[in-house]
Amino acid sequence: MRVTEDLEIPIVPILAGTLAALYFGFQIEKQRKKLREVFDVFDKKESAIAEALERMVESGELKAYVPGQSGPDLPALVSSV
Repeated sequence: MRVTEDLEIPIVPILAGTLAALYFGFQIEKQRKKLREVFDVFDKKESAIAEALERMVESGELKAYVPGQSGPDLPALVSSV
């Protein structure tokens, strides 16, 4: 009595199930990417960059962006006009 002869593994259903799971996973990832592009959502890498920039602003290395100002010389230009 051999164990391999007694145990029949249904290869076709397993293969079909695996392919279906891979396809489903691919489609989910495709939709996630599309939604990230549409809604401009940060991923892990972009979140780390944003956190580093926030720390640099808090420490004074960078100046926070203020809409309407083009750079550090703007107040001097405005007062001379």
